[in-house]
Amino acid sequence: MKTYMTPEEHARLHRRRARQTLGLLIAVLALVGIVTVVRAGVKGVATLFDDTQQKAEYEDRLEGLVLFDPLPFDGIENINDLTLREAAVWGCVYSIQETQGGFDNYNTDPDTEQLLLPSVDVDAYLAKLVGPSFKLTHRSFEMDDMTIEFDETTQCYKIPVTGSVGIFRATVTRLFKKDGLLHVTVGYIPTQSSDDSILNNLSDTPTKYMDYLFSRQSGSWYLTGLTDSETKPESADSAASAAEPAPLAESEVNDAILATAGDSAAASAVADEAAPVEGAAESTPAESTEAPSESPAA
Repeated sequence: MKTYMTPEEHARLHRRRARQTLGLLIAVLALVGIVTVVRAGVKGVATLFDDTQQKAEYEDRLEGLVLFDPLPFDGIENINDLTLREAAVWGCVYSIQETQGGFDNYNTDPDTEQLLLPSVDVDAYLAKLVGPSFKLTHRSFEMDDMTIEFDETTQCYKIPVTGSVGIFRATVTRLFKKDGLLHVTVGYIPTQSSDDSILNNLSDTPTKYMDYLFSRQSGSWYLTGLTDSETKPESADSAASAAEPAPLAESEVNDAILATAGDSAAASAVADEAAPVEGAAESTPAESTEAPSESPAA
């Protein structure tokens, strides 16, 4: 029996299918939207807790100080004056090299070919580190193996041509806040071997850690102190002991001795049992040789 649809029913069927299709499309778009929102949220949370860029920024800011291994201090005004000058000048030199790739934009002394580093660049570097309110009086100063001359006329430091300076390089391992201060934990990686004869770039393992303390001023963090860190390097003794086998307990030693004694006793017993057999084997040929000698006598 054939079933016929009226035009009204046929129109209603088309409208129903259109609504179903539209509903499915809306459901798919809603699902895609939910997935997108969740992924964006996860990415946002990951970005919120990812401080890799901040660590890199603090490494650049502290590189000059870490080079010369400053002593702990409380308040930037209490830092060693020579250390601060070394850090300001050489930290500025390293920063220029990192950000600009070289010193093509800087002049050199026509007689000595030394780099002429403007004092305003040193001030800018220090302002980022300790704050714009700190002012350094520029003058020449002596280092262990060189003199950094300041030219009053040009207001520039004359930087000698040298391969490298400093004994450490910085790696920031942790950022955390405590008692209103930002603690930047810095690992000190040696740049030279123990006898200071050759560069040692093969190891990235810090030999010690220090916490650089930053206080918040006018919305920015500036260096205000240096203290020993709670983070400690892995000692060579502990690494060596970890590689060595653990000593046996007393009970294990006794068991080993008894086992050895048991093996020795078993070996002795086997030897004792084997001895008569060997003797018998030796006597048999002797008896067989004597029999023919008695036969002629008979």
